[in-house]
Amino acid sequence: MTSIAAGDLAHFRSMLDHVSTQTREALLSMVREHEVAQGQVIAAEGSTVAEIGYVLEGALGMIKMLPDDRQHIIGLLIPTDLFGRVYDGPLTYRITALSHSRLVTFPLAEFQALLDQDPELERIFLVHLLDEMDAAREWLMMMNGLKVVERVASFLIILARRAGNGGEVALPLGRKDLAHYLGARPESLSRAFRTLERMQVIESLDAAARRYRICNPKRLAQASGQDLVLD
Repeated sequence: MTSIAAGDLAHFRSMLDHVSTQTREALLSMVREHEVAQGQVIAAEGSTVAEIGYVLEGALGMIKMLPDDRQHIIGLLIPTDLFGRVYDGPLTYRITALSHSRLVTFPLAEFQALLDQDPELERIFLVHLLDEMDAAREWLMMMNGLKVVERVASFLIILARRAGNGGEVALPLGRKDLAHYLGARPESLSRAFRTLERMQVIESLDAAARRYRICNPKRLAQASGQDLVLD
């Protein structure tokens, strides 16, 4: 893992605070870094994955093919998210890079062996399985928003809750790509962000880095029109 910057795995290391030193060292020794291009398929629907992944940078989509061959995003995986199947067989969706992304992976067989040996690691992984389910549920709720500003507000809430850094978020996608995945035109997306800024709900911190501060969580939740709360 010499090519991985120390800060990249800071969150992952913090998750392992309560596992044994032996388990932690074994996990970190098997880490492999990958860079994936936008549009690259990480895992196909129906496949049995051989690795567990962790997102360092970028965004991955959990995509389901509908009977009429349309593609439907059912969830978003962003930095600090784990993905992969250990207990329940083949994937029921495919995982595709929505932007240039960086990941680290762990061989599934070795990861399973560590789960069997360390109950605390198993608990951590089960929590992240629930997070994956929440990601799918929240994405569907977000896409139910009739107005673009509702979808943007919901998206910002989802990002902020998962970032857990006091209300600052960085968009994992550029405006054009984000508009596509939120089912909006880029112009409509820009208007939605300007509306939230005029309402003093959000503040742009760094346009180039796509970083925002959430100034009024309560009003952002109201703007989402959904049952989403920013704790």
